Amino acid sequence: MVDRELVPQNDDRATARDNELTRMLEMIRHRGDADHFGERGSGAGFSMGTNRLAIVDRTHAAQPLSDEAGQVWLVFSGELYGFRDIRQELEQLGHTFRTDSDTEVVLRSYLEWGIPFLRKLNGMFAFVICDSRDGSFLAVRDHVGIKPLYYQLQDGVYRFASEQKCLLNHPALIRPVPPGTYVQNGEEVRYFELDEPQVSTTSSAASRRYRELFEAAVRKQVDTDLPLAVPFSGGIDSAAVLQAARRYHHDVTAFTVGFEGAADVEVARRYCEDFGVKQHIVYLKPSDLIDIIPRIVHGAELFEVVDIIDACTQFLVYQAVRRRGIKVAICGDGADEVLAGYDLFKTHADPVGLMKYRVGNLHRTDLQRVDRSSMLNSVEARVPFLDRHLLEFAYSLPMDLKIRDGVEKWVLREAMRDRLPAYIVDRPKIRMPDGSGIKNVVIDHARQHVDVDDRVARGLGITSTEGAYFLDIFLKAGFPPPTERFKRPVDDYAPNGYFEFIS
Repeated sequence: MVDRELVPQNDDRATARDNELTRMLEMIRHRGDADHFGERGSGAGFSMGTNRLAIVDRTHAAQPLSDEAGQVWLVFSGELYGFRDIRQELEQLGHTFRTDSDTEVVLRSYLEWGIPFLRKLNGMFAFVICDSRDGSFLAVRDHVGIKPLYYQLQDGVYRFASEQKCLLNHPALIRPVPPGTYVQNGEEVRYFELDEPQVSTTSSAASRRYRELFEAAVRKQVDTDLPLAVPFSGGIDSAAVLQAARRYHHDVTAFTVGFEGAADVEVARRYCEDFGVKQHIVYLKPSDLIDIIPRIVHGAELFEVVDIIDACTQFLVYQAVRRRGIKVAICGDGADEVLAGYDLFKTHADPVGLMKYRVGNLHRTDLQRVDRSSMLNSVEARVPFLDRHLLEFAYSLPMDLKIRDGVEKWVLREAMRDRLPAYIVDRPKIRMPDGSGIKNVVIDHARQHVDVDDRVARGLGITSTEGAYFLDIFLKAGFPPPTERFKRPVDDYAPNGYFEFIS
Protein backbone atom coordinates (compact mmCIF):
# COMPACT_ATOMS: atom_id res chain seq x y z
CA MET A 1 0.00 0.00 0.00
CA VAL A 2 1.56 3.27 -1.15
CA ASP A 3 0.31 6.66 0.04
CA ARG A 4 1.31 9.26 -2.53
CA GLU A 5 0.94 12.03 0.04
CA LEU A 6 3.91 10.47 1.87
CA VAL A 7 2.57 11.34 5.31
CA PRO A 8 4.84 10.60 8.29
CA GLN A 9 4.81 7.05 9.57
CA ASN A 10 3.49 7.87 13.05
CA ASP A 11 0.32 9.82 12.22
CA ASP A 12 -3.27 8.59 12.23
CA ARG A 13 -3.28 7.98 8.48
CA ALA A 14 -0.28 5.67 8.75
CA THR A 15 -1.91 3.76 11.62
CA ALA A 16 -5.08 3.26 9.60
CA ARG A 17 -2.95 2.12 6.66
CA ASP A 18 -1.21 -0.51 8.79
CA ASN A 19 -4.52 -1.78 10.19
CA GLU A 20 -5.89 -2.14 6.69
CA LEU A 21 -2.79 -4.04 5.62
CA THR A 22 -3.43 -6.60 8.35
CA ARG A 23 -7.00 -7.06 7.13
CA MET A 24 -5.82 -7.53 3.55
CA LEU A 25 -3.26 -10.15 4.58
CA GLU A 26 -5.90 -12.04 6.53
CA MET A 27 -7.96 -12.37 3.34
CA ILE A 28 -5.12 -14.31 1.68
CA ARG A 29 -3.69 -16.16 4.65
CA HIS A 30 -3.63 -19.30 2.48
CA ARG A 31 -0.86 -17.88 0.28
CA GLY A 32 1.80 -18.53 2.92
CA ASP A 33 2.89 -20.79 5.73
CA ALA A 34 0.99 -20.43 9.00
CA ASP A 35 4.16 -19.45 10.88
CA HIS A 36 5.07 -16.77 8.31
CA PHE A 37 1.76 -14.93 8.32
CA GLY A 38 1.79 -11.15 8.16
CA GLU A 39 5.47 -10.31 7.76
CA ARG A 40 5.23 -6.53 7.51
CA GLY A 41 7.18 -3.31 7.21
CA SER A 42 6.27 0.39 7.03
CA GLY A 43 7.93 3.66 6.22
CA ALA A 44 7.06 7.19 5.20
CA GLY A 45 4.15 6.79 2.82
CA PHE A 46 3.98 3.00 2.58
CA SER A 47 3.01 -0.20 4.36
CA MET A 48 3.81 -3.58 2.85
CA GLY A 49 3.56 -7.16 3.96
CA THR A 50 3.36 -10.76 2.86
CA ASN A 51 2.19 -14.19 3.90
CA ARG A 52 5.41 -15.95 2.99
CA LEU A 53 5.47 -19.46 1.61
CA ALA A 54 9.04 -20.18 2.66
CA ILE A 55 10.88 -22.17 -0.01
CA VAL A 56 14.22 -20.47 -0.77
CA ASP A 57 16.38 -19.68 2.31
CA ARG A 58 13.45 -20.51 4.56
CA THR A 59 15.18 -19.37 7.76
CA HIS A 60 16.55 -15.96 6.83
CA ALA A 61 14.49 -14.58 3.93
CA ALA A 62 11.85 -12.71 5.94
CA GLN A 63 10.05 -9.90 4.13
CA PRO A 64 9.74 -7.05 3.44
CA LEU A 65 13.43 -6.76 2.66
CA SER A 66 15.29 -3.45 2.70
CA ASP A 67 18.71 -2.13 1.84
CA GLU A 68 21.17 -1.39 4.66
CA ALA A 69 20.05 2.24 4.90
CA GLY A 70 16.38 1.31 5.16
CA GLN A 71 15.56 3.50 2.17
CA VAL A 72 14.48 0.92 -0.41
CA TRP A 73 11.97 -1.79 0.51
CA LEU A 74 10.79 -4.84 -1.42
CA VAL A 75 8.00 -7.39 -1.05
CA PHE A 76 8.25 -10.32 -3.49
CA SER A 77 5.96 -13.22 -4.46
CA GLY A 78 7.06 -16.14 -6.60
CA GLU A 79 10.36 -17.60 -7.71
CA LEU A 80 13.30 -16.23 -9.68
CA TYR A 81 15.04 -18.94 -11.72
CA GLY A 82 18.77 -18.86 -12.28
CA PHE A 83 19.10 -16.12 -9.67
CA ARG A 84 22.49 -17.38 -8.48
CA ASP A 85 24.04 -16.26 -11.78
CA ILE A 86 22.74 -12.72 -11.23
CA ARG A 87 23.92 -12.86 -7.63
CA GLN A 88 27.43 -13.78 -8.73
CA GLU A 89 27.45 -10.82 -11.13
CA LEU A 90 26.33 -8.49 -8.35
CA GLU A 91 28.98 -9.83 -5.97
CA GLN A 92 31.63 -9.09 -8.57
CA LEU A 93 30.29 -5.54 -8.62
CA GLY A 94 30.79 -5.25 -4.86
CA HIS A 95 27.43 -6.21 -3.39
CA THR A 96 27.36 -8.14 -0.11
CA PHE A 97 24.37 -10.37 0.59
CA ARG A 98 22.70 -10.96 3.95
CA THR A 99 20.54 -13.91 2.78
CA ASP A 100 20.65 -16.70 0.20
CA SER A 101 17.27 -15.70 -1.22
CA ASP A 102 16.14 -14.74 -4.71
CA THR A 103 14.29 -11.84 -3.07
CA GLU A 104 17.53 -10.14 -2.14
CA VAL A 105 18.85 -10.64 -5.69
CA VAL A 106 15.85 -8.65 -6.96
CA LEU A 107 16.45 -5.88 -4.44
CA ARG A 108 20.15 -5.53 -5.20
CA SER A 109 19.57 -5.75 -8.94
CA TYR A 110 17.26 -2.74 -8.64
CA LEU A 111 19.86 -0.87 -6.58
CA GLU A 112 22.58 -1.62 -9.13
CA TRP A 113 20.83 -1.28 -12.48
CA GLY A 114 17.47 0.39 -11.89
CA ILE A 115 14.48 -0.61 -14.02
CA PRO A 116 16.60 -2.09 -16.88
CA PHE A 117 17.36 -5.01 -14.54
CA LEU A 118 13.93 -6.44 -15.44
CA ARG A 119 15.39 -7.69 -18.72
CA LYS A 120 17.61 -10.07 -16.73
CA LEU A 121 14.79 -11.83 -14.91
CA ASN A 122 13.37 -15.26 -15.68
CA GLY A 123 10.77 -16.64 -13.35
CA MET A 124 7.25 -16.28 -12.05
CA PHE A 125 6.89 -13.26 -9.84
CA ALA A 126 5.05 -10.19 -8.70
CA PHE A 127 6.78 -7.60 -6.55
CA VAL A 128 6.54 -4.04 -5.30
CA ILE A 129 9.48 -1.77 -4.46
CA CYS A 130 9.12 1.44 -2.45
CA ASP A 131 12.06 3.82 -2.83
CA SER A 132 12.06 6.61 -0.25
CA ARG A 133 15.13 8.19 -1.84
CA ASP A 134 12.88 9.82 -4.42
CA GLY A 135 9.41 8.86 -3.16
CA SER A 136 8.81 6.45 -6.05
CA PHE A 137 7.36 2.96 -6.25
CA LEU A 138 7.67 0.15 -8.77
CA ALA A 139 5.20 -2.75 -9.15
CA VAL A 140 6.20 -5.56 -11.53
CA ARG A 141 4.58 -8.70 -12.94
CA ASP A 142 6.41 -11.53 -14.73
CA HIS A 143 6.61 -11.93 -18.50
CA VAL A 144 3.37 -13.89 -19.05
CA GLY A 145 1.45 -13.28 -15.81
CA ILE A 146 2.10 -16.54 -13.96
CA LYS A 147 1.88 -14.81 -10.58
CA PRO A 148 -1.01 -12.39 -9.98
CA LEU A 149 -0.88 -8.71 -9.10
CA TYR A 150 -3.80 -6.26 -8.85
CA TYR A 151 -3.98 -2.62 -7.90
CA GLN A 152 -6.37 0.26 -7.36
CA LEU A 153 -6.04 3.99 -6.71
CA GLN A 154 -8.31 5.85 -4.33
CA ASP A 155 -7.80 9.19 -2.55
CA GLY A 156 -4.11 9.24 -3.40
CA VAL A 157 -3.46 5.71 -2.06
CA TYR A 158 -2.31 2.86 -4.29
CA ARG A 159 -3.23 -0.58 -3.02
CA PHE A 160 -1.57 -3.70 -4.41
CA ALA A 161 -2.56 -7.31 -3.76
CA SER A 162 -2.14 -10.84 -5.10
CA GLU A 163 -5.91 -11.38 -5.12
CA GLN A 164 -8.83 -9.12 -5.90
CA LYS A 165 -10.70 -10.04 -2.72
CA CYS A 166 -8.20 -7.96 -0.72
CA LEU A 167 -9.42 -4.82 -2.48
CA LEU A 168 -13.19 -5.29 -2.44
CA ASN A 169 -13.72 -2.96 0.56
CA HIS A 170 -13.05 0.03 -1.67
CA PRO A 171 -15.22 1.23 -4.57
CA ALA A 172 -12.27 2.11 -6.80
CA LEU A 173 -11.70 0.10 -9.98
CA ILE A 174 -9.53 -2.99 -9.48
CA ARG A 175 -6.99 -3.35 -12.29
CA PRO A 176 -4.68 -6.26 -13.02
CA VAL A 177 -1.07 -5.37 -13.69
CA PRO A 178 -0.77 -6.80 -17.22
CA PRO A 179 1.83 -9.52 -17.91
CA GLY A 180 5.32 -8.31 -18.71
CA THR A 181 4.45 -4.87 -17.35
CA TYR A 182 5.56 -2.60 -14.54
CA VAL A 183 3.67 0.21 -12.89
CA GLN A 184 5.82 3.13 -11.84
CA ASN A 185 4.12 5.95 -9.98
CA GLY A 186 0.83 5.14 -11.68
CA GLU A 187 2.06 4.66 -15.26
CA GLU A 188 1.89 1.21 -16.86
CA VAL A 189 4.93 0.35 -19.00
CA ARG A 190 5.41 -2.86 -20.98
CA TYR A 191 8.92 -4.32 -20.54
CA PHE A 192 8.46 -7.72 -22.23
CA GLU A 193 7.00 -8.62 -25.63
CA LEU A 194 6.93 -11.86 -27.56
CA ASP A 195 8.26 -11.54 -31.11
CA GLU A 196 6.26 -12.46 -34.19
CA PRO A 197 6.64 -16.13 -35.24
CA GLN A 198 9.48 -16.12 -37.76
CA VAL A 199 12.14 -18.72 -36.97
CA SER A 200 13.22 -20.77 -39.98
CA THR A 201 14.49 -24.19 -38.93
CA THR A 202 14.35 -27.86 -39.83
CA SER A 203 12.04 -30.26 -38.05
CA SER A 204 14.86 -32.19 -36.42
CA ALA A 205 16.68 -29.05 -35.29
CA ALA A 206 13.48 -27.60 -33.86
CA SER A 207 12.67 -30.72 -31.84
CA ARG A 208 16.25 -30.95 -30.52
CA ARG A 209 16.29 -27.30 -29.50
CA TYR A 210 12.86 -27.57 -27.94
CA ARG A 211 13.98 -30.47 -25.79
CA GLU A 212 17.15 -28.65 -24.71
CA LEU A 213 15.20 -25.60 -23.61
CA PHE A 214 12.46 -27.64 -21.98
CA GLU A 215 14.85 -29.73 -19.93
CA ALA A 216 16.79 -26.60 -18.96
CA ALA A 217 13.54 -25.02 -17.77
CA VAL A 218 12.62 -28.06 -15.69
CA ARG A 219 16.13 -28.33 -14.26
CA LYS A 220 15.97 -24.71 -13.04
CA GLN A 221 12.49 -25.09 -11.63
CA VAL A 222 13.19 -28.25 -9.61
CA ASP A 223 16.22 -26.64 -7.98
CA THR A 224 14.99 -27.06 -4.40
CA ASP A 225 15.85 -29.27 -1.44
CA LEU A 226 12.14 -29.78 -0.75
CA PRO A 227 10.17 -32.80 -2.06
CA LEU A 228 8.38 -32.18 -5.34
CA ALA A 229 4.90 -33.00 -6.66
CA VAL A 230 3.82 -33.35 -10.29
CA PRO A 231 0.08 -33.28 -11.11
CA PHE A 232 -0.05 -36.15 -13.61
CA SER A 233 -2.97 -36.79 -15.95
CA GLY A 234 -1.30 -39.30 -18.26
CA GLY A 235 -1.14 -36.77 -21.11
CA ILE A 236 2.05 -35.80 -22.87
CA ASP A 237 2.41 -32.41 -21.16
CA SER A 238 2.40 -33.68 -17.59
CA ALA A 239 4.31 -36.83 -18.59
CA ALA A 240 7.09 -34.73 -20.13
CA VAL A 241 7.31 -32.69 -16.94
CA LEU A 242 7.29 -35.79 -14.75
CA GLN A 243 10.07 -37.59 -16.58
CA ALA A 244 12.28 -34.50 -16.69
CA ALA A 245 11.64 -33.65 -13.04
CA ARG A 246 12.76 -37.15 -12.05
CA ARG A 247 15.97 -36.69 -14.02
CA TYR A 248 16.92 -33.60 -12.03
CA HIS A 249 15.32 -34.11 -8.61
CA HIS A 250 15.67 -37.00 -6.19
CA ASP A 251 12.22 -36.95 -4.55
CA VAL A 252 9.29 -36.64 -6.98
CA THR A 253 5.74 -37.92 -6.49
CA ALA A 254 3.07 -38.00 -9.20
CA PHE A 255 -0.47 -37.03 -8.15
CA THR A 256 -3.47 -38.16 -10.19
CA VAL A 257 -7.11 -37.34 -9.54
CA GLY A 258 -10.26 -38.81 -11.05
CA PHE A 259 -13.06 -41.32 -10.80
CA GLU A 260 -12.17 -44.97 -10.68
CA GLY A 261 -11.82 -46.32 -14.21
CA ALA A 262 -11.41 -42.87 -15.80
CA ALA A 263 -9.08 -42.76 -18.82
CA ASP A 264 -6.53 -40.45 -17.19
CA VAL A 265 -6.29 -42.55 -14.07
CA GLU A 266 -5.67 -45.75 -16.01
CA VAL A 267 -3.00 -44.31 -18.31
CA ALA A 268 -1.26 -42.46 -15.47
CA ARG A 269 -1.20 -45.57 -13.31
CA ARG A 270 0.17 -47.66 -16.17
CA TYR A 271 3.03 -45.21 -16.77
CA CYS A 272 3.95 -44.98 -13.09
CA GLU A 273 3.95 -48.78 -12.74
CA ASP A 274 6.01 -49.21 -15.92
CA PHE A 275 8.69 -46.75 -14.82
CA GLY A 276 8.69 -47.14 -11.04
CA VAL A 277 7.31 -43.66 -10.31
CA LYS A 278 5.93 -42.87 -6.86
CA GLN A 279 2.26 -42.08 -7.38
CA HIS A 280 -0.65 -40.99 -5.22
CA ILE A 281 -4.11 -41.44 -6.78
CA VAL A 282 -7.10 -39.54 -5.42
CA TYR A 283 -10.31 -41.39 -6.28
CA LEU A 284 -13.33 -39.08 -6.27
CA LYS A 285 -17.01 -39.27 -5.58
CA PRO A 286 -19.52 -36.67 -6.88
CA SER A 287 -19.95 -34.92 -3.53
CA ASP A 288 -16.21 -34.12 -3.46
CA LEU A 289 -16.76 -31.83 -6.43
CA ILE A 290 -20.16 -30.39 -5.66
CA ASP A 291 -19.26 -29.39 -2.11
CA ILE A 292 -16.28 -27.26 -3.15
CA ILE A 293 -17.88 -25.25 -5.98
CA PRO A 294 -18.67 -22.09 -3.93
CA ARG A 295 -15.20 -22.17 -2.38
CA ILE A 296 -13.60 -22.53 -5.80
CA VAL A 297 -15.53 -19.63 -7.35
CA HIS A 298 -14.64 -17.32 -4.45
CA GLY A 299 -11.08 -18.55 -4.09
CA ALA A 300 -10.19 -18.67 -7.78
CA GLU A 301 -12.04 -15.43 -8.58
CA LEU A 302 -13.30 -16.95 -11.83
CA PHE A 303 -16.77 -17.30 -13.34
CA GLU A 304 -16.36 -19.02 -16.73
CA VAL A 305 -17.64 -22.59 -16.82
CA VAL A 306 -14.51 -24.23 -18.20
CA ASP A 307 -12.30 -22.37 -15.72
CA ILE A 308 -14.41 -23.43 -12.75
CA ILE A 309 -14.41 -27.09 -13.82
CA ASP A 310 -10.64 -27.03 -14.33
CA ALA A 311 -10.14 -25.27 -10.99
CA CYS A 312 -12.20 -27.90 -9.18
CA THR A 313 -10.02 -30.59 -10.70
CA GLN A 314 -6.75 -28.91 -9.83
CA PHE A 315 -7.83 -27.84 -6.36
CA LEU A 316 -8.35 -31.49 -5.43
CA VAL A 317 -4.93 -32.40 -6.81
CA TYR A 318 -3.16 -29.68 -4.81
CA GLN A 319 -5.21 -30.48 -1.73
CA ALA A 320 -3.79 -34.02 -1.90
CA VAL A 321 -0.29 -32.61 -2.48
CA ARG A 322 -0.42 -30.47 0.65
CA ARG A 323 -1.92 -33.25 2.75
CA ARG A 324 1.18 -35.28 1.87
CA GLY A 325 3.34 -32.49 3.29
CA ILE A 326 4.57 -31.16 -0.08
CA LYS A 327 4.45 -27.46 -0.93
CA VAL A 328 6.31 -27.25 -4.27
CA ALA A 329 4.75 -28.61 -7.46
CA ILE A 330 5.66 -28.45 -11.13
CA CYS A 331 2.89 -28.84 -13.70
CA GLY A 332 2.25 -29.16 -17.44
CA ASP A 333 0.04 -26.13 -18.02
CA GLY A 334 0.75 -23.71 -20.87
CA ALA A 335 1.89 -26.09 -23.62
CA ASP A 336 -1.47 -26.22 -25.40
CA GLU A 337 -1.71 -22.47 -25.92
CA VAL A 338 1.71 -21.98 -27.50
CA LEU A 339 1.95 -25.35 -29.31
CA ALA A 340 -1.58 -25.43 -30.79
CA GLY A 341 -2.68 -28.26 -28.53
CA TYR A 342 -6.43 -27.72 -28.78
CA ASP A 343 -8.55 -28.97 -31.67
CA LEU A 344 -9.78 -25.41 -32.20
CA PHE A 345 -6.38 -24.67 -33.75
CA LYS A 346 -7.00 -27.24 -36.49
CA THR A 347 -10.13 -25.53 -37.77
CA HIS A 348 -9.42 -21.90 -36.93
CA ALA A 349 -9.10 -19.40 -39.80
CA ASP A 350 -6.00 -17.83 -38.20
CA PRO A 351 -4.18 -20.31 -35.93
CA VAL A 352 -1.23 -17.92 -35.38
CA GLY A 353 -3.62 -15.20 -34.30
CA LEU A 354 -5.36 -17.72 -32.06
CA MET A 355 -2.03 -18.59 -30.42
CA LYS A 356 -1.32 -14.91 -29.76
CA TYR A 357 -4.73 -14.45 -28.17
CA ARG A 358 -4.57 -17.63 -26.08
CA VAL A 359 -1.07 -16.93 -24.74
CA GLY A 360 -1.95 -13.30 -24.06
CA ASN A 361 -5.11 -14.34 -22.19
CA LEU A 362 -3.47 -16.97 -19.98
CA HIS A 363 -2.97 -14.59 -17.06
CA ARG A 364 -6.71 -14.30 -16.43
CA THR A 365 -7.74 -17.86 -17.32
CA ASP A 366 -5.48 -20.90 -17.01
CA LEU A 367 -2.68 -19.26 -15.07
CA GLN A 368 -5.10 -17.63 -12.66
CA ARG A 369 -6.68 -21.04 -12.14
CA VAL A 370 -3.28 -22.70 -11.53
CA ASP A 371 -2.22 -20.01 -9.08
CA ARG A 372 -5.44 -19.98 -7.06
CA SER A 373 -6.11 -23.72 -6.96
CA SER A 374 -2.56 -24.35 -5.73
CA MET A 375 -2.22 -21.39 -3.37
CA LEU A 376 -5.60 -22.11 -1.77
CA ASN A 377 -3.73 -25.16 -0.48
CA SER A 378 -0.51 -23.24 0.29
CA VAL A 379 1.30 -24.97 -2.59
CA GLU A 380 3.52 -23.21 -5.12
CA ALA A 381 2.91 -24.50 -8.67
CA ARG A 382 5.63 -23.89 -11.26
CA VAL A 383 5.01 -24.00 -15.03
CA PRO A 384 8.12 -24.94 -17.06
CA PHE A 385 6.34 -24.75 -20.43
CA LEU A 386 6.10 -20.99 -19.81
CA ASP A 387 9.74 -20.49 -18.88
CA ARG A 388 10.69 -17.26 -20.59
CA HIS A 389 13.39 -18.75 -22.85
CA LEU A 390 11.34 -21.80 -23.81
CA LEU A 391 8.24 -19.69 -24.44
CA GLU A 392 10.15 -17.28 -26.67
CA PHE A 393 11.43 -20.16 -28.80
CA ALA A 394 8.14 -22.07 -28.97
CA TYR A 395 6.18 -18.91 -29.77
CA SER A 396 8.50 -18.17 -32.71
CA LEU A 397 8.13 -21.57 -34.40
CA PRO A 398 6.02 -21.80 -37.57
CA MET A 399 2.62 -23.42 -37.18
CA ASP A 400 3.54 -26.41 -39.35
CA LEU A 401 5.89 -27.55 -36.58
CA LYS A 402 3.01 -27.42 -34.11
CA ILE A 403 0.29 -29.08 -36.18
CA ARG A 404 1.48 -31.65 -38.69
CA ASP A 405 -0.66 -34.25 -40.47
CA GLY A 406 -3.48 -33.45 -38.07
CA VAL A 407 -1.32 -34.07 -34.98
CA GLU A 408 -1.24 -31.26 -32.42
CA LYS A 409 1.89 -30.30 -30.41
CA TRP A 410 3.98 -32.11 -33.02
CA VAL A 411 7.34 -30.58 -32.02
CA LEU A 412 6.81 -31.56 -28.37
CA ARG A 413 5.84 -35.11 -29.29
CA GLU A 414 8.97 -35.49 -31.44
CA ALA A 415 11.15 -33.96 -28.71
CA MET A 416 9.83 -36.53 -26.23
CA ARG A 417 9.69 -39.55 -28.53
CA ASP A 418 12.73 -41.26 -27.02
CA ARG A 419 11.91 -40.09 -23.50
CA LEU A 420 8.34 -41.42 -23.22
CA PRO A 421 6.48 -44.57 -24.34
CA ALA A 422 4.38 -44.46 -27.49
CA TYR A 423 1.11 -44.76 -25.54
CA ILE A 424 1.94 -41.37 -24.01
CA VAL A 425 3.64 -39.65 -26.96
CA ASP A 426 0.88 -40.54 -29.41
CA ARG A 427 -2.06 -40.25 -27.04
CA PRO A 428 -4.66 -37.80 -28.45
CA LYS A 429 -5.45 -34.64 -26.50
CA ILE A 430 -8.03 -35.20 -23.76
CA ARG A 431 -8.82 -32.31 -21.46
CA MET A 432 -8.33 -33.11 -17.78
CA PRO A 433 -12.02 -32.71 -16.77
CA ASP A 434 -12.98 -35.18 -19.51
CA GLY A 435 -10.20 -37.67 -18.88
CA SER A 436 -10.78 -37.64 -15.12
CA GLY A 437 -14.56 -37.98 -15.39
CA ILE A 438 -15.10 -34.72 -13.51
CA LYS A 439 -16.75 -32.58 -16.18
CA ASN A 440 -20.23 -34.11 -16.31
CA VAL A 441 -20.60 -34.20 -12.53
CA VAL A 442 -20.02 -30.45 -12.22
CA ILE A 443 -22.10 -29.56 -15.29
CA ASP A 444 -25.03 -31.73 -14.28
CA HIS A 445 -25.09 -30.16 -10.82
CA ALA A 446 -24.94 -26.63 -12.22
CA ARG A 447 -27.77 -27.29 -14.67
CA GLN A 448 -30.14 -28.08 -11.82
CA HIS A 449 -30.09 -24.41 -10.77
CA VAL A 450 -32.65 -23.03 -13.20
CA ASP A 451 -33.90 -20.29 -10.84
CA VAL A 452 -30.76 -18.15 -11.03
CA ASP A 453 -31.11 -14.48 -12.01
CA ASP A 454 -29.36 -14.51 -15.39
CA ARG A 455 -29.65 -10.85 -16.38
CA VAL A 456 -25.94 -10.07 -15.91
CA ALA A 457 -25.03 -13.34 -17.63
CA ARG A 458 -27.14 -12.55 -20.68
CA GLY A 459 -25.57 -9.10 -20.87
CA LEU A 460 -22.19 -10.82 -21.21
CA GLY A 461 -23.44 -13.28 -23.82
CA ILE A 462 -23.60 -16.19 -21.36
CA THR A 463 -26.71 -18.15 -22.31
CA SER A 464 -26.22 -21.53 -20.61
CA THR A 465 -27.76 -22.47 -17.28
CA GLU A 466 -24.40 -23.54 -15.90
CA GLY A 467 -22.80 -20.28 -17.02
CA ALA A 468 -25.43 -18.21 -15.25
CA TYR A 469 -25.08 -20.37 -12.12
CA PHE A 470 -21.34 -19.88 -11.76
CA LEU A 471 -21.60 -16.16 -12.47
CA ASP A 472 -24.32 -15.87 -9.80
CA ILE A 473 -22.00 -17.44 -7.20
CA PHE A 474 -19.22 -15.06 -8.33
CA LEU A 475 -21.43 -11.99 -7.86
CA LYS A 476 -22.79 -13.16 -4.50
CA ALA A 477 -19.19 -13.55 -3.32
CA GLY A 478 -18.89 -9.78 -3.61
CA PHE A 479 -16.95 -9.37 -6.83
CA PRO A 480 -18.05 -6.51 -9.09
CA PRO A 481 -20.04 -7.48 -12.20
CA PRO A 482 -17.55 -8.22 -15.00
CA THR A 483 -17.65 -5.92 -18.01
CA GLU A 484 -16.42 -8.62 -20.39
CA ARG A 485 -15.95 -12.35 -20.62
CA PHE A 486 -12.61 -14.05 -20.11
CA LYS A 487 -13.53 -16.68 -22.72
CA ARG A 488 -14.98 -16.10 -26.16
CA PRO A 489 -16.63 -18.33 -28.78
CA VAL A 490 -14.48 -19.67 -31.63
CA ASP A 491 -11.21 -18.70 -29.87
CA ASP A 492 -11.80 -20.53 -26.57
CA TYR A 493 -14.48 -23.09 -27.33
CA ALA A 494 -16.79 -24.26 -30.09
CA PRO A 495 -19.65 -21.80 -30.70
CA ASN A 496 -22.24 -24.40 -29.76
CA GLY A 497 -20.62 -25.47 -26.48
CA TYR A 498 -17.50 -25.63 -24.27
CA PHE A 499 -16.66 -29.25 -24.81
CA GLU A 500 -16.62 -30.18 -28.47
CA PHE A 501 -13.41 -31.99 -29.44
CA ILE A 502 -12.34 -33.57 -32.69
CA SER A 503 -9.77 -35.98 -31.30
